[in-house]
Amino acid sequence: MANPKIIASLQELQRDSGKRIPDSVITGMTRSLTRARYQLIRSRMNPSGAGVLYEPTDGISSLPKYSQSVRKLMTLSDSVTEDSFTYILNTALLGGKSYPILTAVLGTIAGAASAGAGLLFTVASTALSVAQTSQRVLARSGDELWQVEEIGKVKSAVVHVGSYFLVDPYRGRGRSRIKGWLIHEERTELDV
Repeated sequence: MANPKIIASLQELQRDSGKRIPDSVITGMTRSLTRARYQLIRSRMNPSGAGVLYEPTDGISSLPKYSQSVRKLMTLSDSVTEDSFTYILNTALLGGKSYPILTAVLGTIAGAASAGAGLLFTVASTALSVAQTSQRVLARSGDELWQVEEIGKVKSAVVHVGSYFLVDPYRGRGRSRIKGWLIHEERTELDV
């Protein structure tokens, strides 16, 4: 059990942003790092059963001192071909490769052929596809990808947040703080 004083010293975290891009894109961002995906936490096998537990890398006592980490992951290249990372990132930022309107037209045709069930399915799937969150930001050559890690609390739980930002280096930074567009956020409850 963690020391209540340590937990009380942690900052209360903001609500989850809900920003997500596919894990394969995040892996592409962190592939060039020689260290683990995260610096502030590590995983270990659960000694009392299946699964994995997450804990602060340097132990719970390190939290007041080491509760935030900021690092640059990469600078995007000039190449914007279909197999480049910039193209893959932009596809993810636009919501992926789904075509809700085309699906609606084809579903309507199928719905007419198979009575009303297909039409109901088409309306529901189109509404879900159009409602997918997409971000109105696109990566350009020279933009940078940054990772910000924080450990804080949500009520009485200790939580790690891994955030990824797209930063324009010419207008995105000022006063040593990263300013950019949040493109992905992951949260992990820690075992402390």
